[in-house]
Amino acid sequence: MTYFEHTETNSFSLFDACVYNANLNEKDYFVGIKYENDSLRVNFPLGYKKAATEEELKKDVLNLIGVLSSLSYANESFIQKQKVTHKEIVVFPIHAYLYLIKDFLSNGYYFEKEVVYEKSTHGKANWTKTVKQVKPFLQDSSIFYTEFITRKIKHNENQLISQIHQYCVWESFSKIGWLFSSFIPVKPCIKFNKSLFLSIIKSKVSQTFNEKTILLFNYMIDVIEFLDKSCETKNFTYGTNEFEYIWEMMVDSVFGEKNKTKYYPHCYWEIEGKEYSSDQIEFRHSSLRPDTIMITDKGSENQRIFVLDSKYYKYGESKQLNHLPMSGSIIKQIAYAEYIENKENIGELNKSKAIYNAFIMPFESKNSKNMKVVGSAKADYKIGDKSYYNIKAILIDTKFLMENYVHNDKMIKELADLIEGGKN
Repeated sequence: MTYFEHTETNSFSLFDACVYNANLNEKDYFVGIKYENDSLRVNFPLGYKKAATEEELKKDVLNLIGVLSSLSYANESFIQKQKVTHKEIVVFPIHAYLYLIKDFLSNGYYFEKEVVYEKSTHGKANWTKTVKQVKPFLQDSSIFYTEFITRKIKHNENQLISQIHQYCVWESFSKIGWLFSSFIPVKPCIKFNKSLFLSIIKSKVSQTFNEKTILLFNYMIDVIEFLDKSCETKNFTYGTNEFEYIWEMMVDSVFGEKNKTKYYPHCYWEIEGKEYSSDQIEFRHSSLRPDTIMITDKGSENQRIFVLDSKYYKYGESKQLNHLPMSGSIIKQIAYAEYIENKENIGELNKSKAIYNAFIMPFESKNSKNMKVVGSAKADYKIGDKSYYNIKAILIDTKFLMENYVHNDKMIKELADLIEGGKN
């Protein structure tokens, strides 16, 4: 059975739709996918390496979607900030669209199964029904049947739920099907009707116990809800104007300790004999906090503590000095390290022989080295040979990090050696 109709796409090139280092432009901070006025645009973050083939590029887009969907909602303050900043934007349920496409490519359209019994000369007989409904033949005192009642399963293609699924599949392919194929399914004849569609699907959900089918129905609901809110337009947006939060979370995921709160310096007020600390709810959001704490050789004599500040800055691509962290960031890094060194309740951690500081910024690697040192920052009021006075500037290849943002001991060791040794 043919499910697709051909759509001419010779004039469309995914390469033409992709923009790299868009954030070098002061006016464009968006990272993600936009489809507006019949024009597709994919903005990759700073330092993301260009793909060589269209298949590789499609994988890169899926990687971008995966990173955005996994990390965009991992930080509560990030979510709230997005909601306030972009009240007018309807969240595009890209997971639902991707699932419907992948499920369709694997299983085709959803049809309800109808069990029917009919007379047949072949097939597995239902003897209870055969004896009751079919007249046997007698021959030489023996009874035999030339026909049997057999059980068959038919797909009811006229059910509304099947037509709604077809509509949702077509809708999914029409928006992001280019990630998988140059074809899209035939648009079904049924017209979009939110109340009808939702009524049918929710009724089926209440009658279904198959978890996979329930998941399919719920994703169909997501698509229908989105279509209603977006007035069934082709325009959609999936991404963020604040990728710096994503960068910070990726670095922390790979290199960081899970429990960082004991490394957070806090401040105090004493008013009319009563002490108020930044731990209290009124001051909690003003507490200073390092982005990432990385520890190597934990508990041993060679233990090292690294205070990492993730900076989604442009220096790795622009090479402009004004795109490096400025004085405020440098001073804060030194303050974090001093707190760790001096705070008694951190316990054995303050026995470390050395504490190191580093800024982590994006770049596109031109060779096999995905991390490199490009320099260091210092403060003139700090004199001495303490290792954390010298804050290393480390560049990490953006695509490499986005493909490997899980805790990784090998990457931790490589980064620690770079920071401690200070060599490219």
